[in-house]
Amino acid sequence: MKAHLSPLLLALAYAGAPLARPAELPPALADTLPETHLAIAAIDADPGVRRAQGEREAAIARASGRHRGGHEWIAGGQWLDRDAGDQGKFNEWEVSLQRELRLPGKATVDLRIADAEQSVGDDLLADARHVAAISLLEAWLEWLAAEELRRVATQAVADAETDLDAIAARAREGDAALAEHDAALAAVAATRREERLAEIRALEARITLQARYPALPLPADAAPVAVPSMPEPGWRHWGERIIAVSHEVTLAEGRAELEANRAERARLDRRANPTFGVRALSERGGDETAVGVFFSMPLGTGARSAMAAEAAGQAIAAEADADAVRIEVGRHAKALAARAETLVAAWTLAKEGLDAQRNETSRLARGREIGGVALAPLLAARRREREAALAEVESRAAAYGAIARLLLDAHDFWINDDGHSTAGNATIAAQ
Repeated sequence: MKAHLSPLLLALAYAGAPLARPAELPPALADTLPETHLAIAAIDADPGVRRAQGEREAAIARASGRHRGGHEWIAGGQWLDRDAGDQGKFNEWEVSLQRELRLPGKATVDLRIADAEQSVGDDLLADARHVAAISLLEAWLEWLAAEELRRVATQAVADAETDLDAIAARAREGDAALAEHDAALAAVAATRREERLAEIRALEARITLQARYPALPLPADAAPVAVPSMPEPGWRHWGERIIAVSHEVTLAEGRAELEANRAERARLDRRANPTFGVRALSERGGDETAVGVFFSMPLGTGARSAMAAEAAGQAIAAEADADAVRIEVGRHAKALAARAETLVAAWTLAKEGLDAQRNETSRLARGREIGGVALAPLLAARRREREAALAEVESRAAAYGAIARLLLDAHDFWINDDGHSTAGNATIAAQ
């Protein structure tokens, strides 16, 4: 089933690079995200990851049981105190030893099922760690963005209060209209309101991180979100790599392979296994003894044929699920690469807009100082600058987050490829 992964994509994505390697932070992300060892500890402590670890242990145990086989020797026996009337009483006993024997081919399929179960367990854990890593990334970037937006709002309050103080001073000298003072007061109130909203967003983001990742240390002051830039060697490379290393694909393919083997096993089970045994008995106090072998085998096939048909249907459904996952992962990888590229371009425009707006505000502020500009245009410019600053932070965080998600889904940091099943790794490495 894992052969459905395109060798061309694999070759393009890896170009000879080894799969198993430390998942260190790329340089573009090192100044913004938690250190690798702290992030890995937080990921491994995630309840979803711990649940997957339990499922993996259960899968390993099931695989071990299948390797050993479930057909055990069965010992039986009985003792009788027979009363034969006039002939007297006799001690009689019987012992037997029997075992069900798998027909040719069934043991081989059982071993394939065991290997597939362990493969699925490995990929379940790897996929859970990936999901946990995505959650950590999103929560961390939300906190950084919220803190930076709070700082923007706090600076806006400071600017508004500076304008208000200047207006109040001029009003005391009779050089400012009351309407200007009212406008400055309104601007202060508006910026303070926005600051409160920004504070609660930052507080909620910090609470989320502390609740979900209690062992992850948070700095007193959040670092600003770094400037996003295109990761080398380019967007297409990372999109193709996502497809090549996707745990979702290998998990779906592993489940399809498991169901196909189960269907094959059910098909073989239409012919029931025979049971062979040996029996020894003693009757009439030892006057009569016997040793022999016996054989038994179920004759009906209707129920087993129905079960085989059911298993075959489940295998078809699992293969269809795997096809759907391949399509969705391919779509997601291409969309994520395109989204990251577009959001970086959008942030560039937001930065240009903010720079231009700051220039306008600076000019109006200088004009206001020499008395050549009324208050209303300056307040309007400050409001536009505040909106542009908020948009720039949101755009920068979105672009940076899209790049980080692209690299994370490509297993470039925090997680690596050793979570894939052994068969999956061998398949990829062979390509």
